[in-house]
Amino acid sequence: MKKLTMLLILIVLVGCSKNNPDTEKIVEENEWLVNKDDLSGSFAMYPLGDNPEYTTVANTNLQNSERVGVMSFGDEVRVYPYPNTFATEIINDQYQSQKYAFTYCPITKSALAYTRSKTLRASGYLYKNNMVPWDEDTQTLWSQMLIRGIKGSRINQRLNTLAVVETRWETIKNYFPNAKVLKSIVPSSSRINTSSKTAKSNLRTTNIPDERDYVYGILDEDDNVTIYQYNDFTSQNRYDITLRQYSYIVYGNKSHQIISAFEVDDFNNYQTLDESEFPYVLQDLDGVKYNVLGFGANGEILKKPKYAYVAAWWAFDDFFTNFTFQE
Repeated sequence: MKKLTMLLILIVLVGCSKNNPDTEKIVEENEWLVNKDDLSGSFAMYPLGDNPEYTTVANTNLQNSERVGVMSFGDEVRVYPYPNTFATEIINDQYQSQKYAFTYCPITKSALAYTRSKTLRASGYLYKNNMVPWDEDTQTLWSQMLIRGIKGSRINQRLNTLAVVETRWETIKNYFPNAKVLKSIVPSSSRINTSSKTAKSNLRTTNIPDERDYVYGILDEDDNVTIYQYNDFTSQNRYDITLRQYSYIVYGNKSHQIISAFEVDDFNNYQTLDESEFPYVLQDLDGVKYNVLGFGANGEILKKPKYAYVAAWWAFDDFFTNFTFQE
C-alpha cells in the first residue's frame, strides 16, 4: 500500500511538471503589454545612430517648410531635421553629462526624446504603425508614443522624457541662427516607409482634426490627452490649463507652426508678449522674458510637461481614447 501511494504521488508530480500548452500560450501572450495583433515587423534592429555630427544653420540647405524637432539645453539649441533621422530613426546623443536619445517615427510623424544610460535603437517592430525602440541597458521594448515599456524587464514603466519643440525650418533660420543642426548620419534605408496610414471614416464634432493633421498632445499619467491644433491659435496665442496638480501655459503660433507648453505655479505671474517680440513669448513679474523653447533671458528655464509631443492626429486617435479639444 505504501509503495502504491508513493507511485501515485510520483505520477502526480511528474504530471504537474509537464508544460501545459495552453499555459505556455498564455505566458507567451502576456509577455507583451499590448495586443499582439497590433504589432507588425520583427526584431530586426535598425543601424545604430550614434556619435552625431552637427553643422551650422548657415551651412544647412532645407526647404523653409521642412519640419524639424528642436531641443534646448539652456543657451545651446540643437535642431533635428526629420529627413536626417530616417536611416536610424533614433539618434543617441549627449549634452554635457546628460545622455539622451532623439527619436522620430516617419509614419506617425512623432518626435520624442528620452534620457538613457546606454544606447537605444529602433527594434524593427511597429506597434500601431509607430516605432518600438529597444534599449540595451534593460533589454526592454518601448512604445514611442505610449512612452511605456511594452515587453521586457521594464514593462508598463514610463521612460523619462526631454522636451522636443516642433516647428518649420524657416523659424530656425530667422530666430535661432546660432543653433546646431544635425547632419545626416547614413543614407536612408529603402525599408523605411514614410507614408501615413489611410484615413478612416468616423463621426466628428466640430473641432476634431482631419486624420493627417499634425496636432500637439499633452498626456497625463492615465493617458488622457489634451489636443491642440495650429488653428486653435488663429485668434489667440495662449491657453491656461490645469491637468491634475500641474498648471500649464500652452503657447502657439500658427504662422510659425509651433506649439509649446510651460509648467507654472501661477498663471498670473506670466504675461504673453506681443508677436513682434518672438521668439520671446512670455514675461514674468520680474520682467524676465522667456523664449518659445522655455529659456529665459536670465538663464532660467521653464519646466515642460513630462509627456507632450506632436504627431499625426490619426496616430493619437489609434493610441488613445479620452481626448479634450479646444472649442
